[in-house]
Amino acid sequence: MAASGDVAPEAPDAGLPGRPWFGLLDELAESVLALRPIQDRGGRLTDFAIIHLSPGYVDPAGREPRDLAGLTLLRAYPGSACEGGLFARAAQVLADGRAQRVPGEAGPLAGPASAGTANAVPVADLRAAPCGDCVVFTWRRLADDDARLAEEHELSLRLQRAIMPGERHVDHDGLDVAVRYRPAEAGYLVAGDWYDTLEMPGGDLLLIVGDIAGHGIAAVTGMVTARNALRGLAATGARPGELLGQLNYAACVFTKGITGTVVCGRYDPCTRVLRWARAGHLPPILVRDGVATVQPAPDGMLIGVTQDARFEELELQLRSGDTLLLYTDGLIERRAASISDALAEFAAVAVPVDPDADSYAARVMEDADSDTGDDACLVAVRIL
Repeated sequence: MAASGDVAPEAPDAGLPGRPWFGLLDELAESVLALRPIQDRGGRLTDFAIIHLSPGYVDPAGREPRDLAGLTLLRAYPGSACEGGLFARAAQVLADGRAQRVPGEAGPLAGPASAGTANAVPVADLRAAPCGDCVVFTWRRLADDDARLAEEHELSLRLQRAIMPGERHVDHDGLDVAVRYRPAEAGYLVAGDWYDTLEMPGGDLLLIVGDIAGHGIAAVTGMVTARNALRGLAATGARPGELLGQLNYAACVFTKGITGTVVCGRYDPCTRVLRWARAGHLPPILVRDGVATVQPAPDGMLIGVTQDARFEELELQLRSGDTLLLYTDGLIERRAASISDALAEFAAVAVPVDPDADSYAARVMEDADSDTGDDACLVAVRIL
């Protein structure tokens, strides 16, 4: 591959004879843009040359297709090398040869530089696919209402990614902990489900799973508020029942409209005792010696309803080889089944236990038979 300084503009259709361009489009796409990679003398990807524009190409910045022929990507779309932009998406296609799609309703496309700043232009159905030695993009423009929704989705997405990755593995003294999170729709991390694992002074581990009511920005901001509040309250050393009481008080007095369920447990690695409480949340499931048991549910209503609510606390003596599951209702609920039947069916899925917590959590998440289309969160705790 020639160095970037040696690349000359090519004819719009160069290197693409007989390719079924519009076979790469769906019916909603408006634009087709093909890019050929440019590398430096060290073989590092530096840019893409724009070599093809479809006859119906619609540039979101309002430029004519002929104005872009022969340009490079970063010059035509300043800022497009940012996460989720054209540059990054094309690089992914080149890396593994597979088509890529920005999940959801919209993906960012960088617009022209204005006073040195790239303007983000939201587009829908942004896709990238390999075609010969090129990468082909398709997309369509968003209407004004769509653009507003796209901005809200992008904000929610960034909030969720900042605080809760999709998968996580936690190493702690005597424990193997794995986490899985599944949004209601692929690519949408916008939800009120959340989890946390906190190592406390003295070595105890705080395990938390929660589900804030609602969807979109309201659910995400409510979840962030509850999660951060509980983290701050945990620094006081309060027991799980006390923590939920304090969180509930804060939700009722200092916030507006935040309601949800939470289960909170504090594990002592020296005694292998888990002290736990719940606020309207489904109880944990203990898998021991090939048998899965739904734990008795202590009293405790969901947070954010009444500030004088009390939360009962129970103790569970664990032992080596035990596996404990904490989860949200989106993992188990079925429209045609009662909650007790759904719990029984989920307990059956929890057996047998895989060799490690990570593979076990992955299997349980995959096999859980929920059909409500809700978000789901799972924390699997293996006692070593």
